[in-house]
Amino acid sequence: MAVEQTSTISWYLRMFSYLLMICGLFGLAVGAVVIYGALADGAAAATGLPLSALVLGVAVANGITIAAGVLGRAASRNPGRSAALRSLALAGVVASVFGLGLCYATGGQLPTSLIFNLLLMAICVVIAGNLGKSVQ
Repeated sequence: MAVEQTSTISWYLRMFSYLLMICGLFGLAVGAVVIYGALADGAAAATGLPLSALVLGVAVANGITIAAGVLGRAASRNPGRSAALRSLALAGVVASVFGLGLCYATGGQLPTSLIFNLLLMAICVVIAGNLGKSVQ
């Protein structure tokens, strides 16, 4: 029974890892378009939003999402890596919350992409935790 449970969790983790990689790449592309639009319109200077904070929030949060997808794919084949995946997903949660805090502190709107990224990383933490428990 434990073998079937582990293989089912591994399959879900593998599919979720592909989703993480796609969402991370999509988030980087959309973030680049938003940053370019803010620079072209001069909106970044008008709102007082530090461009470095916006770039940091987009790059770090989506970079961690891509890394979690790659590590999740590896952990689906070797469940011993689930602890590393869980740690990386927790870092993704922290990065998303930090990015949302930066947006809130500067008076900007909360970007839906960071909220979605926070949700994805929270789900990844749960899946990695379940995989770690099923291995023990």
